[in-house]
Amino acid sequence: MNLPHENEEQDFSKMRHDVRNILSTALLAADSLASNADSNVQRQAQTIIAAIELATDRLRKK
Repeated sequence: MNLPHENEEQDFSKMRHDVRNILSTALLAADSLASNADSNVQRQAQTIIAAIELATDRLRKK
């Protein structure tokens, strides 16, 4: 039998996993944009990549 705290921890772990999967899809799209010929698109892609990597790192630290 799981205690309420254990259920919360399992739910939080599943949520972190799901969010990382969503972020990985966004990161693939941003990586694709980073190879665009337009330097403005490349710069914006790098901003997106940095934000996604920061969010992913924070999810791993829990």
